[in-house]
Amino acid sequence: MVKHRFSEAWCFLKPLFRSESGSFSVAPGGVSVESRVGSVSEIWLNRELLRRMQSASDVKQKVSEVFELLQDSVFRYLVRVLDDPSEAEDVMQETFIRLYRALHKGQVIEDVRPWIFRVAHNLVLYRFRKKSPVELLDPAGWDLLSKQSRDPSASAEQRVLENEQQARFELALARLSPQEKYCLELRAEGLTYREIAQVLEMKAPTLVSFLGRVIKKLKSETYV
Repeated sequence: MVKHRFSEAWCFLKPLFRSESGSFSVAPGGVSVESRVGSVSEIWLNRELLRRMQSASDVKQKVSEVFELLQDSVFRYLVRVLDDPSEAEDVMQETFIRLYRALHKGQVIEDVRPWIFRVAHNLVLYRFRKKSPVELLDPAGWDLLSKQSRDPSASAEQRVLENEQQARFELALARLSPQEKYCLELRAEGLTYREIAQVLEMKAPTLVSFLGRVIKKLKSETYV
């Protein structure tokens, strides 16, 4: 089994774990409140996608505009879940080819970002079915990221505590199901709960409760 290292999920979740007033909270029933982290950029992105789609003169330009805005986040997600940049490139290319075909046939796509991620996600699942399952959360490069995220003024005792928390977090991540990991990866890419629900074909309230339980579980196992 590939050892999980420090991942983007840690960078995304740690501030929420430690927030007392919290932009993300888990109610006793497991229902979580939408995080406001990055909400401004998410609103801008969705509006920009809509604006460019509406102003594009033809299908080819629409796809080009969507590709320009989403290629980085789609590629990051695919690299992490596939653990293979070359394979991620192939899946991303096929995803945007399918967008072109859908638009060319006259299909109306109201929410293009979750549509793109759903297609990419389903292509990933198809590849997983054809071969042995692989570990999610690509480990390459996250050791450096973890060092960069640490407070340089932290004492030796604080750094030891941080290392212990990271180790427990890695173990907690390793015990998550693929579906739980997909949720975290999609949230790390800035998708809203409504969009993640569309990608994973879940009802929004179910997704909110599901992800709330995941984060609550990670928090309890990380901060013992």
